[in-house]
Amino acid sequence: MKWIKLSWLNVLRNTRRSIIAISIIALGTFSLIIASGYVLATFEGLRESTIQGGLGHIQLALPNAFIDKEIDQGGFSAEKKKQLQQTIEAMPEVRLTTERILFEGLASTGDITIAVIGKGVNINKERKITLFTPIIEGRNLPNITPNTNPETQEQIYSAVIGEILARDLKVKVGDSITLLASTSYQGINAIDVTVVGINRSGIPEYDQRSVMIPVSAAKVLRDSETVNRLVVSLHDTENTDLVLNKIASALNNIEQKSWLELFPFYSNVVTLYKNIFGVMGCIILLVVLMSVNNTMVMAIMERVAESGTLRAYGFTTSRISKLFATEGLIMGLCGALLGTVLATVVIVFINISLFDMPPPPGRSVGYPLILNWNIYAITVISLAMIISCTIAAWLPARKMLKKNIIDAINHH
Repeated sequence: MKWIKLSWLNVLRNTRRSIIAISIIALGTFSLIIASGYVLATFEGLRESTIQGGLGHIQLALPNAFIDKEIDQGGFSAEKKKQLQQTIEAMPEVRLTTERILFEGLASTGDITIAVIGKGVNINKERKITLFTPIIEGRNLPNITPNTNPETQEQIYSAVIGEILARDLKVKVGDSITLLASTSYQGINAIDVTVVGINRSGIPEYDQRSVMIPVSAAKVLRDSETVNRLVVSLHDTENTDLVLNKIASALNNIEQKSWLELFPFYSNVVTLYKNIFGVMGCIILLVVLMSVNNTMVMAIMERVAESGTLRAYGFTTSRISKLFATEGLIMGLCGALLGTVLATVVIVFINISLFDMPPPPGRSVGYPLILNWNIYAITVISLAMIISCTIAAWLPARKMLKKNIIDAINHH
């Protein structure tokens, strides 16, 4: 304890230099925490917007259906679908499962025909998974249940289409369009649907092609009772691999893909950001190391005679170098603590303010600026700063202590 007290007194004695060093450390800590908070929030936002934008955590299909369009024209029978859903929903990590019928075809108003990518959904469950495609005009699809009167054509034959597709087709809510698609037996079929809503996902390419209709209408369009996708939503994204393993061991003759396999772009973004943040972090650490080293060199050069006197009294060079290292540790600790407090205040302020960011590449809508406060990242950054400052103080002290005792005492 006496060494810590002595080191603390030495830090206070060199007030001006200590304040400069602590300020540099605090600024470096603050910068890294803010940058890591932005990067981690970007990772989380991209991940959750992808999952809750309609992809789900896991998708199930027939073997090879994800790569073979002909196989994908088939699907799970009603009995098979029910069995799969009962098995999967019994897992405690699973929030819900829902069926989908995916199809590609044409949408026509008579004068205009556009290629579209459509899906038949159970809207009651779909709205719990797809959270980031708001209806900007009209309403959502009606909830079709087994008790729905099959003669209620307005409910069954309805559609929600993308904003750009509606503009290109020159249709508005209440207008009718014709959907043309391949059937499960490689034929051609068409149905007329009424546009009940127009949505905006924020992805122009998707809004230019998307059509969403009830599962019952999609079955009529494909002339089949099968569904070619089962989408699994989990309570926690961290359990994705666990549920994948459970499904693989419990079910046979199905193919499953996680959201990460269905959206490999996420891994590329994570790799890019990690590289950028790694380089930036190394540069900041290097600047802090050099600044603290320069401050400690000046302080140590003024205390060469003091170190020589201590050695004359019998203090070993290792004990004296530990004294200087402890001073660096104290400044690193103070700077890291100050930087963490400042970063926490700024993060809370930004998260409360909800500043709008411009649309990222590939999207047409912006997003609120959110920064993550991650205890693991803050701990790593603070430790890196403290260790860097300790080393920055220890290295010049070790070099200075190589002087002869007499030369050190007579140093001016």
